[in-house]
Amino acid sequence: MNKCYRSVNNWLIDVPSGSILHLTTGERKRLGEYQLKLLDILAKGAGNIFTREELTNLVWERRVIGNNSLPNAIHALRTALEDDGKAQRIIKTIPRKGYLLEAEYCCVVEKDEDEVNESDEEPQAAEPQAPVPPADNAEPAPGLAIMSEDVAPVNHPAPAVAAERRPRRIVAFLLVALLSAVMTASACWYLFDGSRDRLTAHEIQPGVYSNIRIYAIETTGEPAYMTANLYSKLKDSLYGLDQLIRLQSATMSIYFNSHNSSLSYSFMLSNACDKKQLAMTIYHWRTDTVQLNNLILRETRRKLNELATCKTK
Repeated sequence: MNKCYRSVNNWLIDVPSGSILHLTTGERKRLGEYQLKLLDILAKGAGNIFTREELTNLVWERRVIGNNSLPNAIHALRTALEDDGKAQRIIKTIPRKGYLLEAEYCCVVEKDEDEVNESDEEPQAAEPQAPVPPADNAEPAPGLAIMSEDVAPVNHPAPAVAAERRPRRIVAFLLVALLSAVMTASACWYLFDGSRDRLTAHEIQPGVYSNIRIYAIETTGEPAYMTANLYSKLKDSLYGLDQLIRLQSATMSIYFNSHNSSLSYSFMLSNACDKKQLAMTIYHWRTDTVQLNNLILRETRRKLNELATCKTK
């Protein structure tokens, strides 16, 4: 029985088998579930530009994913389709817009299903696997979508010199970090809303935690329930994190701003000899409180584990 299939650069997309099949050589390559789904979506919309957010929602369907998941999947597809990552003949990266699959490399072919279907006797191990760069985060669970960015680490002087310069450097770093966090949150707000209202940062729940300080970035006159809603979802996790941070002699400052379905959430962790920062934009954050807490806990613990351990004299 004949059936219509999409083909990209002579590679037929066989979704049921989770692979692509070369129309000339008969070579078959396995792809991951989300890689194949991404290729199918790009092929169906060949010639159209898909934004990162569109592809994230269409492919991962509100699952929690790392910032590198989409670029890694694109890289794997380019490798499988024999596309040069620099020339980008087939899958193009459109700066500040998204990704596009060139329509000239796509076509619809009619093939007999028996020709496409794999033989039961064919060993799975014999089929080549498209290489995928390692992702920073584990396989996501259903629910949220996240875009995160690790802030580049700060170079620290040698221990003997650091003891002499540390107080001045820490004060300077904290001032720069605070300004950077406020500006980042402000930029996110303008990006999503385009509002020209004045933004303010104020501390919430002061004195509740020994080693955590929380700052809400809001516009003048914004309803207080927005801040209270987020805090009520995270307060139990924050209590646990406060104890963990205290045990490691560290402190943390949190800055957040929520708008519609997106949450801009940034934090800075520091101890006497190191600092780490992370900025995240979490979409659909109201969907699942459990997953929101798991995400915050996981990312905070990850950065906490990256903090350098201070050497004792």
